Amino acid sequence: MAIPMYGQNKAGDDIDVYGRGKVNIIANGGSTVTLTGEDSGSYCLFDTAGASQFNLPAPVAGLQFTFVTTVTATADHVIATNTLNTDGFLGGVVACSTGASADSFSADADGSNDHITLNGSTTGGLAGTRIHVACIDGENWAVDGQIVSSGTSATCFGDAQL
Repeated sequence: MAIPMYGQNKAGDDIDVYGRGKVNIIANGGSTVTLTGEDSGSYCLFDTAGASQFNLPAPVAGLQFTFVTTVTATADHVIATNTLNTDGFLGGVVACSTGASADSFSADADGSNDHITLNGSTTGGLAGTRIHVACIDGENWAVDGQIVSSGTSATCFGDAQL
């Protein structure tokens, strides 16, 4: 069997594409999107100003997702856990306000918060907001990120949609 020349492959260039670290993109389009374990590692885009929601899959340690707001919200952009009141968020976000202030907010330490609501003003959701979640133990999602807000920033974490 001959050794292929550098840069050649017989896999339709898939090796080249995935070898450069490209990730899967999931655009919301103003709907409710339920993610699956197969979507882990994806960048999930809030790509419309209207109401949008991503539902996380059942928690399995190692799953992770990054949520990015590409269009400032005029209605709630929501990230929700799969099994409400059973799994939740741990961690926090840093808020940068267009009103020249900064703050930080954390989810309840007991993991009871199972909604992140970005309202396009005080709780984030302006274009550039980025939130990363990773399931750490089959029950809880570690969260970190930066939210871009306007006015006086407020927490985006809640036991229900804010």
